[in-house]
This record gives sequence, structure tokens and C-alpha cells, in this order.
Amino acid sequence: MGIFFKTPKHRVFNYQPLYYDPRKEELEEKIENQRKRDAGEYVPGDNVRKGFHRIKYESKRSGGASMLIRLISVITLGIVVYLLMRFTDAFDFFMNL
Repeated sequence: MGIFFKTPKHRVFNYQPLYYDPRKEELEEKIENQRKRDAGEYVPGDNVRKGFHRIKYESKRSGGASMLIRLISVITLGIVVYLLMRFTDAFDFFMNL
């Protein structure tokens, strides 16, 4: 049988595992980005991060304003519902059931 078919030989792989340290990679990337910023080069995502931090800071600072708007909205809605109940016959019909 060996005459008619060629038998395949086993394959040998040259696998050398590499050590990967994510903290070291992150540190090297941060150092490289800082060097680029110091040199005045464009660093992808730098402006985006600053924008998100600014928006987060402004939203924390103006927390009282959003609470005031919410309070005014609830009071206005209450007044509208009261006036509808007081001056429409439709609400009187449902209230008398």
C-alpha cells in the first residue's frame, strides 16, 4: 500500500509563548501619548475625554438648576390637572361614577 499512496509526515510548529503584561503595555501607551502631547502632535481621543470630563463637571455643578426645573414642572402639571378637573364636565362625569 505504501507504494501507491504517499504518507504525510507530522508537522512541527515552532511555537514560542510570549509574556504579555497589560499594565506595562498601558503604561507604555500613556507615556507615548504624553510625549506626543508635549510635542504638540495629535493624540486620538484626547479632546473627547476632556469634553466628557467637562460635561460631567458642569452637570454636577448645575444640579440645583435641574431640580428647580423639575419642581416647576410638577407644580405646573398639578395646576393644569386641577383646572381641568374644576372647569370641565368630563372629569365630573368620571368623578360621579
